[in-house]
Amino acid sequence: MQFNDYLKTCRERYGLTQEQLVQELYNANDEFSGLNPSTLSRWERGTTRPSLSRQVSIIKLFKKYSTHFFPCFYDMDNVEDELCRVGIRNLIGHSKEHILKFPTKAFTVDDIKISHIRSYKDLDIMLEMPHAILAGLTNNFFNIDIDHLKSWALHPASLFVIAEHEGQFMGAFFTLRLKPDVFKKIISFEIQVNDVTENDIATFEEEACSFPIGFFAYNEKVASLLFLRYYAHLIANQDTIIEVGSTPLLDGGRKLVEAIHLTHLNDSNIENDTVSAYSAPLEDVLINQEVLKMIFQKQECPEDDD
Repeated sequence: MQFNDYLKTCRERYGLTQEQLVQELYNANDEFSGLNPSTLSRWERGTTRPSLSRQVSIIKLFKKYSTHFFPCFYDMDNVEDELCRVGIRNLIGHSKEHILKFPTKAFTVDDIKISHIRSYKDLDIMLEMPHAILAGLTNNFFNIDIDHLKSWALHPASLFVIAEHEGQFMGAFFTLRLKPDVFKKIISFEIQVNDVTENDIATFEEEACSFPIGFFAYNEKVASLLFLRYYAHLIANQDTIIEVGSTPLLDGGRKLVEAIHLTHLNDSNIENDTVSAYSAPLEDVLINQEVLKMIFQKQECPEDDD
């Protein structure tokens, strides 16, 4: 979906004429001073388009008519197909600690399978590799064992996905859907991640906070697919996820969470290591120029399968 289609769809959904929307935008933000219906009409036809900063403001304006950040995305069959993989790759950058340099020419993105790990019968075996890698990255600083991961992965509201190529492990992205009070305790270092139980995980119907606990990929192509799944998850659950946060230990992890627009809150020195707490409202994570480029410039996204 291009931005012009989204703009027209939302305007019509909320029963606004072009003149009314122009007035709404003018009242909401000075950057729309001088805007007229003719210019808005050109935006809707795709003849021209507003700047990215104006696109952000328009998205935020439509939010006041809905509980969703992207209300018109519910017309899409598959949000994942609407996101630019290269845009996500550019957003997350390259963390040497989390993203290796396995040759990308060895396969295309269509060869990579992204699956919920709980769909596998041999769950314990499937968790061994990601657990070993993630524990190795941090010297198992957080004391998370396979039993923790299994309990969390089996909860239907958790997003525990792995990437495979011809049955070979290529990466993982694990995130918990926490109840807000538990989330606050973790990012304020009142409790540790390994204190989380099944009762601390929110259902799909409850307000929740998304808390990534582990990420690893064999190369940037795999990393982009895993993050694409995560962004699609956030968009699909935008009516109940209120905040995103993480407590990275490694510099690469800090760079990753800053790249997705999480804000540094505080640090805690534990056993001579520094753990950092980051969080941000879901609105800040989803409604920014980098994400809008990934969503609304899909047609300009270069092929990244070769």
